[in-house]
Amino acid sequence: METLNVLGKFSGKRLENIPVIQHNNLFKRVRENFHLELFLRGGHMLFSPYYTVLRGESFPELAGFLAQNEEFMDSLKDFIIGTLFIYSAVIEENASYLASEQDVLISRLRYRDHGRFEVKFYSHYQDELLNSYNDKIYLGRAFIDLKKFDKEHLGLHELFHSLLEQNAKIQERAVHKLRYFDDYKKPYLDEIDYLVKELNAEALERIKLIPRNDLKSTPTVTLIESIDNLLLLQNLMIELKDFTIEFENKLRLAEETNYVKYQFKFSKDLTNGIEYLSKLYYLISHKVSRYSLL
Repeated sequence: METLNVLGKFSGKRLENIPVIQHNNLFKRVRENFHLELFLRGGHMLFSPYYTVLRGESFPELAGFLAQNEEFMDSLKDFIIGTLFIYSAVIEENASYLASEQDVLISRLRYRDHGRFEVKFYSHYQDELLNSYNDKIYLGRAFIDLKKFDKEHLGLHELFHSLLEQNAKIQERAVHKLRYFDDYKKPYLDEIDYLVKELNAEALERIKLIPRNDLKSTPTVTLIESIDNLLLLQNLMIELKDFTIEFENKLRLAEETNYVKYQFKFSKDLTNGIEYLSKLYYLISHKVSRYSLL
């Protein structure tokens, strides 16, 4: 019930800290097919775009919340979509899974602390959503703070901290899920652990050199330095991703099916992060160049 208690503190009122964004057709389709998933009473409950319960058993507190909070829930949807548009490349990177009218986006909210949520995103086909729910495709994750929309340093702290967290999880799960853990530990798991920690340490230093908030008034020389720092971090991420995919392929060949799905999610998060840095690179480069096709 903690999730409902946190969301209920907004008293059903629309979130007012969301920027007005004119979305393209892809993002419009994502919004129209947006399915919310909340962790309530020890399980995940899935809601349609109109907040009817599709998976899980409703209960009086939930029914009352949904009846009184439709306006708030619509704004929560806009908050998440806006975050994906500005501070992520999850939608762009996974456009092939979201392009059809039958493709739905599942947004799984998990409460962290102080109004902050981690949101995991999945895609599924509308006609198969209920009968084969476990076949959904993992797309990536993002983080939201309902008290403020804007993210300091372009949300990069969250990105790299999340990779550090996920590394810790795949290291722990490897001990319990891999059949031949000792065969993989030194050549792969230890190397991934080293590369992730090296990346995070470098990122902490480089992020300090990237503007904290408004890029519009940032001097050109600072923007140019930011581009250099983004490219360096991206190169480190590509190195880590290539090694991770090599490990993932080896796991598939060895039929380590109980573990490989966790490694896949980690690889997917890396891919999304790399694409987000590319997105920032092009946006800042266009501003620096003062050249526009439009």
